[in-house]
Amino acid sequence: MKNSKNGLVAFALVGLAAGAAAWYLLGTDDGKKQLDRANDGIKSLTKSLKDLSKKEAKKAQKLANRASVELDNLKSKAQSAFSKASSDADALKNKAKEAGREALDHANNAAQNLASKIDNTTDAAKSKISNT
Repeated sequence: MKNSKNGLVAFALVGLAAGAAAWYLLGTDDGKKQLDRANDGIKSLTKSLKDLSKKEAKKAQKLANRASVELDNLKSKAQSAFSKASSDADALKNKAKEAGREALDHANNAAQNLASKIDNTTDAAKSKISNT
């Protein structure tokens, strides 16, 4: 019971303080001036915050646009580099094929020359054997 009386007294004191503040702000000329100044300050702060947020939003938009342009430039450069690398790879592949063909031709020519020399040597040996 004692706690409920203490709570009631505390609640009454809070209510009394709130009522006194409301009477001061709404019931007296000085209180009305204070309330008007507070309202003006809040309005000014709100306007300043809105202006600042608009200004910062514009900056953020400019940064986003600049980042988008840079990203497009990098994408274009990457595509160009990939195309060049692909083209270079194709050129190297063609050179390797050509070098392989040339090496095969040289090997075939060497094999034919060797076979011809073997045939000539074999014929010469047969001829010497027949003559003896």
